[in-house]
Amino acid sequence: MDSLFFKTKIIDNKKRIFDPIRKKNIVLTPEEGVRQAILAYMVEHKRYPISYIAVEKQLLYMGKNKRFDIVVYDEQHLPHILIECKQPEVKLSQKTVEQASLYNLVLKVPILVITNGLQHFIAQIELDTGKYEWLNDLPDAENIWMRSV
Repeated sequence: MDSLFFKTKIIDNKKRIFDPIRKKNIVLTPEEGVRQAILAYMVEHKRYPISYIAVEKQLLYMGKNKRFDIVVYDEQHLPHILIECKQPEVKLSQKTVEQASLYNLVLKVPILVITNGLQHFIAQIELDTGKYEWLNDLPDAENIWMRSV
C-alpha cells in the first residue's frame, strides 16, 4: 500500500510534511512528526477512516481557546478518542496528563491517549465513574464503532 503520509518538501526554506487530514503542507516540527506518525498508524494499521479524524482544532475551555492535537469521532459524530502529542524530547508527566484531562472535560471521550512518539499512554475511561483501564494499544476501528466502514 502506498502511504498517504510522510511526503515532505521544502517550501520557503522550511521542511514541510503533507497532512492528508488537513489537506495541506505543515512545517515539520518534532511534535508534527509525532502527530503524523500516530495519524499514519491510525489510518494505515488500525483502519480509522480519515473522515472521522480532526487535527489541531479549537475548543473552548473555561472561556479560553485551546487546541487539541487529534480527535477521532464515532459514527454519531461524537468525540471518541482524544490524542495529545508532544515532541520526543518532552517527558510525559503528570502535567501532560492534566492538560489532556482538561480538554477531556469538554470533549468527554472514552479513550484518552498521550504520546511523545517514544512512549504512549492509552486509557479507556468510564465517563460516568471516571474509572479507567490502561490499554496496550489503540483499538482497531472495526472493534470499537465503525463495524460497517
